[in-house]
This record gives sequence, structure tokens and C-alpha cells, in this order.
Amino acid sequence: MIREGKVQDIPQIIDVIQDSIRSCVEDHHRHENIIQPWLERYTDAQLISEMLYNDCWVYLIHDKVVGFIMVTDQGEIKMHFVATHAQKMGIGSALYDYMLQQMSNKNVHKIEVKSTLSSLDYYLHLGFQNYGPSGLEESQKLYKYLF
Repeated sequence: MIREGKVQDIPQIIDVIQDSIRSCVEDHHRHENIIQPWLERYTDAQLISEMLYNDCWVYLIHDKVVGFIMVTDQGEIKMHFVATHAQKMGIGSALYDYMLQQMSNKNVHKIEVKSTLSSLDYYLHLGFQNYGPSGLEESQKLYKYLF
């Protein structure tokens, strides 16, 4: 089930983020000195602030958050994470499709995301394209135009 994210969801959202980040081996190669700064970016205070200014939806299984997506009013995906045990089940795509519907209702015509190497194939599969310089940077900005 997908519903709007709530402040009460933040502890579970942080669990999903931490689990998902640790699974992105292609990006950090299991080096704790790389993983820790990523994990430290996501705090209760930071998520409360982000939730005030952006749209956030969570995917629940048995009342537990297993995925979420956050997007700006301009169509920039700020965060999109799915717990490792719930990946490859269509949860990320369901959240993405739900977000697209909401953005379409707001007349947003372009979605953008800053993709890590681990999630690059996922976003390319969703139809995103890299319109900027390509290469093996830490992250790439991708765009998808909606018509």
C-alpha cells in the first residue's frame, strides 16, 4: 500500500535508507569510510525538514515501511529507497509510478534524479536519459520528459 509519508514514519524510513545504502556495493565497495558519511546525511532533523518542503510517499507491507520516494514540486527526485529484502518486487517502480501520477496532476513535465552507479540501470530502465556529460562519476544527473 502506498500512502503519504508522515513524521512518525521517519525512524522506519531511516532504517530503509541505511539498509539500502549498505546494499549499494558498486558505489562504496563496502568501505566504511565511504558508507559512514552517506549514512550520516540522513537524520531525523534532516528528514523532518525535507518532508516539510517536498512530497513524500511510503510503501507499506504489514504496516511497515519498506520503500519511499521524495520529490520536489519541480520534479526532482530527492530520495528513492527500497529495503534490500523488498527489492526486485516492483515496490520501487510502484512508488515511482505513483509519484509520476502526482507530478502529472501538478503539470510537471520533467522528472530529474541524481543517480548512483548502483541505481543507474534501474533509472535507465524507467526511461531516464543522461543529457549531460557521461562517465563513471560518483553520480549522474538523469532526466525524463513527460508528455
